[in-house]
Amino acid sequence: MGKQSRKRITMIGLVETSGEKIKSQDFLEKARKRPQDFTRNRKLPFPKLMIFMLGLIKCSIQTALDKFFETSEDEEAHMAQQSFSEAREKIRWEAFHDLYKTITYPIYDHYYETWHGYRVSAIDGSKIQLPDDPHLREYFGTLGKNNTAATAQASALYDVYNNVLIDAWIEPLDTCERTLALRHIEELCSMASFGKELIIFDRGYPSFELIEALTKRGISFVMRVKRGFNKAIDLLSEGDHRGSVLLHKDGHDNIPLRVIRFKLQSGEEEMLITDIADKRMGAKAFKELYFKRWPIETKFDELKNKLEVENFSGRTVNAVKQDFFISMYMSNMMAVACWEAQEEADDERELKDNKYEYHVNVSDAVGSFKERFIRALLEDSPRKRRKKVRRILFLMVKSVTPTRPDRSFPRNPSPRKARFRHNRKSNC
Repeated sequence: MGKQSRKRITMIGLVETSGEKIKSQDFLEKARKRPQDFTRNRKLPFPKLMIFMLGLIKCSIQTALDKFFETSEDEEAHMAQQSFSEAREKIRWEAFHDLYKTITYPIYDHYYETWHGYRVSAIDGSKIQLPDDPHLREYFGTLGKNNTAATAQASALYDVYNNVLIDAWIEPLDTCERTLALRHIEELCSMASFGKELIIFDRGYPSFELIEALTKRGISFVMRVKRGFNKAIDLLSEGDHRGSVLLHKDGHDNIPLRVIRFKLQSGEEEMLITDIADKRMGAKAFKELYFKRWPIETKFDELKNKLEVENFSGRTVNAVKQDFFISMYMSNMMAVACWEAQEEADDERELKDNKYEYHVNVSDAVGSFKERFIRALLEDSPRKRRKKVRRILFLMVKSVTPTRPDRSFPRNPSPRKARFRHNRKSNC
């Protein structure tokens, strides 16, 4: 892995960046739907409303509001759930997308892990269960029994070595995953840190158009392909075949491909294609690299089961998109916190003769992270704010758990069911 600079971005840096943006007049003007919104003094002014929503505890809205106002110096401070719902609809969902990007871009101004100099990302999609609401069914589409369950299509460009969601979207079900992949690619190209890029794709993505788009933009790729994708590939024997296939389409330039065919322990055969012909990277390296794609699968699991991305706090399209990008924001903020905590944990155990390596326990970290993070974001005093951030990191360091190698658990997918109260069908 390559190193660009040993200094990573810090959590306190992103907390301060977030606070400055949320409190700026320019951000308010872009975030509100109408110029007259948030012009009067309110119980929950715009900056505090944004911060409350970032840390919205996944319980009833009224309980979360009451808990939030407990930190207020005004003993009579209170806000009803209906008032909150009306206030949040005055904020464009794009404001939360903007905030998510505000903390994501600076991550790459500092040190990050690479593979042979490449920033390695994976693109994948996942179905997102939505609250049972006719407007959401109409906008996003439906799945499930009798095709009645409101469901959205999410897609993400995920940095597999650094645990960063570079780009993410939630769209209607009929949005093609390849279309969203092209959107991720355009976003990657627009970043100031755009450079030596490599994207890993599963077998649902390969197409001439996608490969051509990557090639024209100078982005390398590794793709798992199905039998039947290309006749010339199907005829190749097991092994590493450099430049043996020219992918072509009428009216387009030929694209030379390297094909790597191998068998898994189960006996199943895999076929990978890539544009990287470098002989220093052998077949074994690419087999190992492809399986680095697995973290994007576990990332969606983390989003759904730890950050509870499907536990939406509203039933409008605007609220759903707000909540989605809040989860993306919190995921990246937690990733940076985990980096810092992991470095401190490693330093603490450097001289200890531990049998296993220890890693920050994300499940434990999620439990108290949001509430403590919001307290830090609300703090006006820089000294007290840093102290609150240090407390978060201290608790994360103390929650490390051993990583035992060569342990595996069979996948046991459960049938689709409503995990959260807002997703249950009403009996009314």
